[in-house]
Amino acid sequence: MNSKIEELKEKHVLLKAFPSIKQMNNAIKHICRLKIDGIQISVLGKLEDVDLYTNFTNYWTELKADYKDELKLSSNFGIVSNPNIGTIFITGFLTPIFLQKINGKSIGSMTTGLYGILRGLGIEKKSVLAYSKALNKGNYLLVIRGHKSELQEIEVNPKESA
Repeated sequence: MNSKIEELKEKHVLLKAFPSIKQMNNAIKHICRLKIDGIQISVLGKLEDVDLYTNFTNYWTELKADYKDELKLSSNFGIVSNPNIGTIFITGFLTPIFLQKINGKSIGSMTTGLYGILRGLGIEKKSVLAYSKALNKGNYLLVIRGHKSELQEIEVNPKESA
């Protein structure tokens, strides 16, 4: 068999913080309406009480049902206790990474877990620190991974306000 150099489309990441679930919801719905194939979505948020957990899991289930044809939203959902932020939930494609265990401890619950995961996605150090602070203040983080042209289309048409 002959070897061949394959040209791969490099994936990029778009990260956005939202102060309310309603704003994040509007942004996700807008992305779904764009019908962009091949992007992946994750959401991270601080879990401060049981009611938020119930409301968010219901919200995520409804969102997946509403947009199952337009966007393949992952059903992954996890919770980790991060020493710098507190208890956070993770949905979507990043969940398995946050829940991956090293020496019996999930990566997301390690002091540098969030930082390492976001840096591993290619996000600049300064941005990682800013988004970590936003998450700690109660913002929701929307993480979208896709090809550069797909993410540019999303950035050009942001619909995140209520």
